[in-house]
Amino acid sequence: MRRVLEPVVVGVASLVAVAASLWLDLATTDAERAAATTEPATSTALPGLLLAAASVIVLAGRPGDAVGRLLGVVAVAWTLDGALYGWVAFALAHDLPGTDLAFWFVARVGAFLLSGLVALLLLYPTGTLVPGRARPAAVAVLAASVALPVMLLLAPDSVVFAAGEPVGSTELVAVPWSDATAEALLRAAQVLTLGSIVGAVALVWVRHRGADPTERTRLRWLLWAGIMCVLMVAAGATLSVGGLVTTVLLDLAVAALAVSVTIGLLRPDLGDVDALVAWTLTTAVVAAAVVAVDVLVLAAGTALLGDRLDERDATLVVLVLAVLVYGPLRAWLGARVRRLLLGRRTDRYGAVTGLAARLETTGTIDEQLPALAGAVAETFKVGHVRVEVVTPGGGLLSASHGPPPAELQEIDIAYQGERVGRLALPVQGFRSMLSHRDQGLLVDLVRQAAVAIRARLLATELQESRERLVLGREDDRRRIRRDLHDGLGPALGGVALRLQAAGNAVATDPERARELVGLARTEVSNALDDVRRLVHDLRPPALDDLGLEAAVRQQADRVRSAVAVTVSAVGTTGLPAAVEVAAYRIVAEALTNVVKHAGAERVDVRLEAGDTGLDVVVADDGCGIGPDVTAGVGLLSLRERAEELGGRCEVVCPDAGGTTVHAVLPYGRGTAPERSTP
Repeated sequence: MRRVLEPVVVGVASLVAVAASLWLDLATTDAERAAATTEPATSTALPGLLLAAASVIVLAGRPGDAVGRLLGVVAVAWTLDGALYGWVAFALAHDLPGTDLAFWFVARVGAFLLSGLVALLLLYPTGTLVPGRARPAAVAVLAASVALPVMLLLAPDSVVFAAGEPVGSTELVAVPWSDATAEALLRAAQVLTLGSIVGAVALVWVRHRGADPTERTRLRWLLWAGIMCVLMVAAGATLSVGGLVTTVLLDLAVAALAVSVTIGLLRPDLGDVDALVAWTLTTAVVAAAVVAVDVLVLAAGTALLGDRLDERDATLVVLVLAVLVYGPLRAWLGARVRRLLLGRRTDRYGAVTGLAARLETTGTIDEQLPALAGAVAETFKVGHVRVEVVTPGGGLLSASHGPPPAELQEIDIAYQGERVGRLALPVQGFRSMLSHRDQGLLVDLVRQAAVAIRARLLATELQESRERLVLGREDDRRRIRRDLHDGLGPALGGVALRLQAAGNAVATDPERARELVGLARTEVSNALDDVRRLVHDLRPPALDDLGLEAAVRQQADRVRSAVAVTVSAVGTTGLPAAVEVAAYRIVAEALTNVVKHAGAERVDVRLEAGDTGLDVVVADDGCGIGPDVTAGVGLLSLRERAEELGGRCEVVCPDAGGTTVHAVLPYGRGTAPERSTP
């Protein structure tokens, strides 16, 4: 029940305080606020309302969350500070009680709100300080964040309020020190508290380095908010302005913190936080560089021109210089700074053409892979890149650039739905935070190069395949020649000699003639067996005698004692001879593997001839193939038989179990099977 009430209490209290601030602003005139030296209270209370909204959303989604509770405490205190700030001017104008207490809270206690933001940076997202050796540093940063609020509680009014004494004394205790000492300590405390913001952001980065992927994404959201807080503080210090500008900068920082904490805790994968962080940092650096150049140009122009030109002439000169000289200079400077920080990832065309030019100057695969790794490292400004390309045979070729870090992230590279490679990049580091656009460019670069490299591998394999075909053809010819010359030839020659001897012995020795004829008949039978063996090696006779479907069913009958087999065939008549042989051999090998290794109870064999190719599927319900099993000769022969015809063969293990062999055997032009019309 308490956890349910927490977001309600935070929301109601904050809304009441903001409503009170708005009412006090409307009831107080500008002159009354000027007399009290105050600003509109609503602008002070609004950041607290943003934090309250974040707290309510977080506590509703994660009841009892420590970070959500801290957000709620800071939000209520912030909105209360705004309401009391408005009460000071209203009470002074109408001589109401409570002015001294309200002024004391605003002037002395309000600085603790900054400490609450630092604590939020340190405790996010787990509600505890960063563990390990960085914990003492976190405690020191937390202590530094309260230095300014504590000094504001102790410093005398004469030091805190430079314009003179406030409405009434706000000193809790009279500390025996001089105003000079108190002022020096107050300035030092101010430096410590403002520096604690930078320290908290640094510790967020330390926690980020040791976090798991989900927590790392959450921390990147907070890291962006911390960067925004630092930028707002730096902008306020650089501009040296107060009043409304400072309030707006503070509101922006708090809004960034509230939004990032809410998204990080509840929906860390909502947006592309890597792109947001990279854009924020890059924009900040570019803006700082441009502002520095602006200051130099303004100073140089003032020194050179001085009072020589009137206002009209000076304006004309400035416009001409801005259009013709300074505009291009600022654009060039911004591009240079972005390239220095992020490499060439923003120049997609330049990155692709640069890689193409580099690959053109390299010849072999051993040169192309290191060139690809170097191009990716240069494009994205990362210290280490490892590229892996899958060879057509299933192996891997890899190359790396730079020393490997302790932790790597891997990105698969696919082409036409097939994984053709893998890329490894460092996990840590600003440049390793890749936006979706960066990842798209990275995939395009590596996929283009991987496909080019794989094409070269395929060309090499094609040449090797042609060589193997020629060698295999010549080996077959030599084997057939040897079998004919050394086996069948002598056997037939022996038969001729025996028949001649039998003819000579018919008149003189009929018994010997019959014996020689019997031996000749045996030798002829053996020669016929050799002829059948030679014919079977060239093409299974069952294909000619029975056809593909019946020959496959014959193979299925041979293994039915071990496993139940069903065969279905559609349109398998009139196929090219090479396709029939390949399909027959693939089915035979697949069935043999099922019987030997699968432990299956059922196998389905499907043959389906289409307009351009024959689909061969052999699916069993066995144990499947383990991920650590190396492909043997049988599986490789399946792939080779399909690839010889320009097809493909895949062996997969579906989630439902078993193993499926799927081969696609194209016919080629003009060889589609004849279809009989009913």
